[in-house]
Formats: sequence, C-alpha cells, structure tokens
Amino acid sequence: MVGTEHLAAPHPDLSPGIADLDLLAVALKGLQETPAPGESWFTPPARLGFAHPAMDGEILIHSDLNPANLIVTPHGLRIVDWAWATKPAPWVELALLVQWLIGSGHSAEQAEEWLTQLPAWTVTDREVLDDFASKNASKWSAKSRQSTESSVHDLATWTGGWAAHRTASHQ
Repeated sequence: MVGTEHLAAPHPDLSPGIADLDLLAVALKGLQETPAPGESWFTPPARLGFAHPAMDGEILIHSDLNPANLIVTPHGLRIVDWAWATKPAPWVELALLVQWLIGSGHSAEQAEEWLTQLPAWTVTDREVLDDFASKNASKWSAKSRQSTESSVHDLATWTGGWAAHRTASHQ
C-alpha cells in the first residue's frame, strides 16, 4: 500500500549529542521489527552492488537514511522516499547509516558506539561488519573516480574512514 502525507517539517540534525538522534533511534527500533511484505524488493546485492551471505534476511529497510530522507514531525521521525526499499538482515540498515552519521560529524568510533543501542548491531559478527565496510568503501571509491559530484566524493570519504577505522581497530 502506498500512502502520502504532506510533511512541512525540518530534516533532523544527526550531529553528535543532538536530540534528533533519539528520534532516529525510536524510528530504527520500529523499522528493525518490520518484516518485508511479500512484494518484490531489492536484494542486498542488487541494491548495494556487493554481497555477503550474512546480508540475507527478511526485514524491510529503507537503505538510504540520509538526513534528507528523514523528517522531524510532532509525532516523531518520518522516513520518506522509499525508492530503494530492500529486504536484507536488519544490521544492513545500521551499517548503511554509519556513513550518514560520519557525514553529520560523528567519528567512525562514535557512530559505532551510537549504534550499540540497537540489538541488530551488537549481535552482528565483527568480521561481517569489516567485510561490509571494506566493500562499501571500495564501491564509493570507485564511483568517486568516475564522478565530479561532491556527494559521491563525500560518501567515498565517509565510507573510507569507516573502513580504515574497522581495520585499525583490529591491529
């Protein structure tokens, strides 16, 4: 079912320590419990361009939770623009959120620490997250070499920073 609602409200500020992060946590907890209905959705490899067996799942995720796709309303955070709805394991949404948290001023370590409030993050194998971070960074690095768009270069920087953090945390 497709619904529409006019939302004349601001986008959240996902900077460290800002109250909008609490709204995001509530929205994510609800989303993490939402099984994907039977319709066709993007698979993780089709959406992200890379795969890992641990990415397979049955949860509906947005897969692009950048602040422009989030709106703060008096009733909580609304997630808009579901063009990339995907059906993976719940942790995939959280791993994709890391780049936006970094882009909002978090260090990679702060972003990961913030995500520890969500069970899907804490139960995910560290090697799976390492693999995801590395593959996502490689994807955005390759895209940045072929693009002049600043947003693509930003994503390459943010995902590269997260992958470097994951590598450094094992040394």
